[in-house]
This record gives sequence, structure tokens and C-alpha cells, in this order.
Amino acid sequence: MLSEPQIQRYARQLLLRDVGERGQEALGAVGVLLGLDGEAASAAAAYLRAGGTEVNAGSERAVWASTPPLLGDAPLLPIAVTASPGHPEGESILVGTRGGASVLWSVGAEPCAACLRDATRELGPPRQGPPGIQVGTLVALLVQRRALGIAASMEGVEVSGAGTISALATPACAHRPPSVPDDVLADLVRHLSAALPNEGCAVLVGRGDSVRFAPMENAQDVHHARDPEAFPRRAHAAFTFEPRAWLALLRSTEAAGERILAIAHSHPDGGEHFSAEDRRSVAPDGQPLYPGVAHLLVAFRPGRPPVGCWSVWTGGDFAESPCRLPEQS
Repeated sequence: MLSEPQIQRYARQLLLRDVGERGQEALGAVGVLLGLDGEAASAAAAYLRAGGTEVNAGSERAVWASTPPLLGDAPLLPIAVTASPGHPEGESILVGTRGGASVLWSVGAEPCAACLRDATRELGPPRQGPPGIQVGTLVALLVQRRALGIAASMEGVEVSGAGTISALATPACAHRPPSVPDDVLADLVRHLSAALPNEGCAVLVGRGDSVRFAPMENAQDVHHARDPEAFPRRAHAAFTFEPRAWLALLRSTEAAGERILAIAHSHPDGGEHFSAEDRRSVAPDGQPLYPGVAHLLVAFRPGRPPVGCWSVWTGGDFAESPCRLPEQS
């Protein structure tokens, strides 16, 4: 709880809707390790210390605000401010340049390493001189957003050579399984169960935070009957989408501004992992047919609940992770 002198000191911040007393305490619970030099370090340190946040510098050249930090104990949340080409770890802010513009990326405790690598690959060291004051101010803002819990898992800001500030678009992460609500997963499992003893199939489609389930027909037996040499397996051991339904789904998702998040299928024989045949069918030449699309396998086991397994293309192969399925009613 803030003391009366602290309430008076931080009165202007306490009045802000996203701060208040709890937010001010959160700002005081942050400890910043400032790995910048020059004007950027001085400006960031001045704003952060004035706001009640502890700052420690990797350089003695920074000019510090004389006010002490709000929290007298050890900080609860460490945030590192790193100069490119440094590698952020944990909650951090990375500062660099690209094409004459200053770029700042704010990342959460567990960022996607592949997304972070893609976003920061071409960054050079931070700019020195007067632009550093503006950069330091933005560093303080990004630290405070993260301290207050209103920052995205990864968010970026760019400052042009003329001083224009713009938000950087963060691409949807395709290196981790999508987040799917339990009710959507429950509908999916029921659909796949209805296809037993054959493999079932479906698609998960999303836009923003919204995810929906699109049931699909397993056309493997139709293809096998027409061309058994090209399709030697039957529907109990393989699946293929009905081509016209798949094309219609692709067109409708594009028209609605949605995207394909994942392709789901089942293993009626209880196989709980993405099989070698599964891998060959979706990455026949060592590259995924649908980049950025995850795969969800649901294995049905006699007398036991089904088991879910995600497979996501990362680093040249499919990485598996468990998918918790809701209990079926």
C-alpha cells in the first residue's frame, strides 16, 4: 500500500485509468537493467525513475533522475533493455535500427524464438545523437506498458528519421499451436468420433481471437475406388479432403478475412503421434504444403479418453506438443 507522501508524489499517475494505486505499485515492482548508452539511456532512466521504477545501467554515462525508486525491496519483475544485436531473454526491450529508422521491440517472458528472430534479423545498433531522446522516451513507455500488464506478448514501435512514430505489425505466430477454446475442441472431437472406425478430418479457422471449427468429409475411400494405385490406403488408415469442399472453404475464409489455423484428423487405431505417413502427406518434399498451418491429431483409444497432439513445422521438421482435450459429455 502506498504511503501518503507516495500518493502525493505520484498523484498524476494515480489518476490515469490504466494505472491507479495497483498500477503504481506494479511500476515500483519493476527493476530495469538498462543496456543502452547516450541520450537514449539518459531519457529512459529519467522517465522510469521519475515514475517510481528502479533502473540499473550497464554504462556510467547515463544521466539519472535523483528520485529514488518506489519499491524498497528487490524488484519482483526484471526487465532488460538490450541494444541490437543483443539477444533478448525474458521480459525485455530490444532497441536497434533498420533503414535509417529506430526500431524497438517489446517482448514478454516467453516469446516465440522464431518470430523474434525474424523480426530482429536485420536490426543494426541503436542510433546515437538527438534521436536517442525520443527512443529513450519510448523505451520507458514500453517498459511501463509491460509492467502494467497491458502489453502484447510481442509489440514493436518504429521511429523514422524525421521523428514519425508508428506501430509495427506483429505477424500471427505460426511456430506454436493456435489457442482453441474448449467448446470448439469438444465439437471437433465429436465430429471425429462420428467418423469411426474411419479417420475423421476437419479444419480450424480463425480471425483475431475468434476460432471456429469447419467439419470436412474424408474422401479417401472415393479416391481409392477410383484410383487404388495412387490411393492404396482406405479411409480407416488415411484421409483426404473432398476437393470441392476444400476449395470452397479456402475461398470462404479468404472472403471473410479469416485464415486456416490447423488441419485436424484422427487415428482410429490409437496412434498418439504424427506418423511418418502423416509427415510425408503434408510435407512430401521436405517442405510443408501449407506453411503456417498447424496439424492436430486426435487418437481414439478403446476404453480410454481420446488424446490430442499438435504438430507444428519449426526448424525444418514437425515439433509435437500435447493438446489438452476437454472431457466429453
